[in-house]
Amino acid sequence: MFLGSVIYDKRRSLNLTQSDLANGLCNQNTISKMEKHNMTPQMDVLIKICQRLDLSLNDVFSEFSSDSKPEQTFILDDVEKDVLLNNLDSVEDKLALIQDKLKAKDRAQYDFIFGVVKFKAGNFELSSFHFDKVLRETKSDDDNIYTLMSYLFKGKIYYRQEHFDEADYYLNLINNSLKENLNVNNANGLEVIFLAKMVGKAYLQIKRFDLAKQISERGLEFANDYHLSYFMDELNYNLYSVYQEGNDKDKQQLYKNRAFYCADVLNNRKLQEKIEHK
Repeated sequence: MFLGSVIYDKRRSLNLTQSDLANGLCNQNTISKMEKHNMTPQMDVLIKICQRLDLSLNDVFSEFSSDSKPEQTFILDDVEKDVLLNNLDSVEDKLALIQDKLKAKDRAQYDFIFGVVKFKAGNFELSSFHFDKVLRETKSDDDNIYTLMSYLFKGKIYYRQEHFDEADYYLNLINNSLKENLNVNNANGLEVIFLAKMVGKAYLQIKRFDLAKQISERGLEFANDYHLSYFMDELNYNLYSVYQEGNDKDKQQLYKNRAFYCADVLNNRKLQEKIEHK
């Protein structure tokens, strides 16, 4: 349960008005609703309010230390979503708020997120260290999404280091795990589609066009079945890239158009420009 009274008491102890606390973060009415009615704001706003008041999320949730949904909803799940969608703003600050409060069941997700952040920063050694921690925490269970996504990023690291056999090894582990279907035990839709998109892209890099086509088509089918729009532009672009290597000009044009218009809908201007220049 969210405790607006904690916000109220700490704000008063610092001699701040509601307007002072809200300045640059939200409007004064949001602070009022939080304090009077225990209304929970958006995660990004709550994080900044806690930082301004020197509070942790443990302070403002009565059940934060227990096996409760607020921990998942307000930190790890939402931060992971931001990371997968390439929104890395303040990720490490958000993780710092909970790093001492994590339960054992959340360590793999935490280390995966941290590993991706370090990968994006180009620190492959530290990134790989965190992905290895994930694999120890999941016991390399192939029916665990964090195992599969750690395989993915370890493969990407090896590819960038030009260790192509090792990169191929990790891709094969993922492909073998997903042969029957894309339903992974603890995965949500975003994670599944992200994995399909990234594995397809990786297979394109090593010119395994048959496997790139297969996983990208399955990713699109999964997204359509569950009415999700995540990465529809990039999955279609994967297939456009596959058909560029063949003689089926109709399919090539079909997926090029789909990729372009999906990128327009998803506001992916970078991909649109890439398509326009091909």
